[in-house]
Amino acid sequence: MKNKNIIERTFLFSWPYAVVFALVVYFITKNIDFVLSFILGAATSLFVNSMNYKVMKSTYKFQPEKIKSRQIWMYIGKFIFMALILYVTIQSDEYNEYYTFVGLLTFVIVAFPTAIIISLRKSEDDEDA
Repeated sequence: MKNKNIIERTFLFSWPYAVVFALVVYFITKNIDFVLSFILGAATSLFVNSMNYKVMKSTYKFQPEKIKSRQIWMYIGKFIFMALILYVTIQSDEYNEYYTFVGLLTFVIVAFPTAIIISLRKSEDDEDA
């Protein structure tokens, strides 16, 4: 785990968060459509962020001169896809757009505590050295 960067660690912690949150939603609401709405958003979030990470890592390695333009297009594409998923859930009678929106924020929600924990651990390691 020490050799993984913050993005890879965020992916590792996103799945347990998504499972626990989906179970909590189910136990509170007893509505499987709400759970499916959240899972749709969470899976979309992880998919687009994974795609972004892999493309940008490859670009950095093989075509570093294109990194700026590729990141801009990836950012635009990522949010268009997320907006499309949100639009579909808004138009649907079964899905709940609020749970989908929370699911779309999964990567960001998990990234903040992950970054804080990593920075605290690094500062402790620096003090010990």
